[in-house]
Amino acid sequence: MNSSHSIWNENPYVYTTIKRLYSAIVTIIYPFAHYCVLVKSPKSFGFLKWVIYWHCFWVTIEWLSNAFLIDILDYQPSNIIRIDGYLNRIFDPVFLYHVYNVIEAIAATSALILFTSRLLMIVNMYRTYLSCRRIACESLIYLVVSLFGLWSIPLSIWQVPNQHSEKLQIMQREEFYPDCLWDPTCVAVSGGDKNSEHLFSILTILNWVLIGIAIVVSAKVVFILLAKRMVNESEATKKMHKKFNQRTIFQAILYLSFACIPFSVLYLTILLNVRITGITYVIDFASENHPTACAFSLFLYYDPYQNYLFEVVRWKKRVGPEKRSGIADKSTLF
Repeated sequence: MNSSHSIWNENPYVYTTIKRLYSAIVTIIYPFAHYCVLVKSPKSFGFLKWVIYWHCFWVTIEWLSNAFLIDILDYQPSNIIRIDGYLNRIFDPVFLYHVYNVIEAIAATSALILFTSRLLMIVNMYRTYLSCRRIACESLIYLVVSLFGLWSIPLSIWQVPNQHSEKLQIMQREEFYPDCLWDPTCVAVSGGDKNSEHLFSILTILNWVLIGIAIVVSAKVVFILLAKRMVNESEATKKMHKKFNQRTIFQAILYLSFACIPFSVLYLTILLNVRITGITYVIDFASENHPTACAFSLFLYYDPYQNYLFEVVRWKKRVGPEKRSGIADKSTLF
């Protein structure tokens, strides 16, 4: 008699093998990104160079965590996850889950801080004087942005229940649960209190969606302000504006594709208790590759890194006359 209560493929060998091979290949981009930021950043970047490197460092840690060291597999829409990374036999899985949440939050915050830095540099392009008022305002902005990204850490830690008692309750109240429920690498990430679980899901969805909206709206506002300041725009300036607008839209698309949509769908399925066949693999792949999308985006947003990448692959870009104008130094920031 089959006593299994599982509705998942708990050992997706083919998927795991392909994912690990893919991860090993993609990892090459990370040391290359570090090299570009440290060596190929022009002096005009100033403090932005270290903001970019801080982001690059944390997305690298996030990638190593996601792909190799911790590697979380969600059993959507249950509250059970499994730690499949190489550290699962060395450290307590609950501890690894907490570490995973901290890394995810810091990496997301570093992306928000980098985006904010770019916007502030654009706003201050024609204001060279650094007043006390400006320092205070910008510090407040960075503080709010940091809180926006880090607020989920204490909440995610608080949500994790006592594992033994929660797993016993899952067996009693749930019709379906993974067969590996009592495996040491499986973690119940929230308790049986449905109200608390739903509140956490709603807050998480709102957080991801609001960050996406904030990215698009703030970029558009800055673009409008910059356009109003430049009354007599040259052709090079118009191209710079267009490039900034395109890259901002592309950044929003990356965020939506690899962070907002996967995590929102995951928590919506938990909230509505709906299982979508095969969605676990989509969520797993998209969310794990969020840091890779961030790493690749550095070569799309910043011309010095992009140009060096083209040199390495022996694809030289055509440099037009506008690149040799004074506006070129400013356009590298976009």
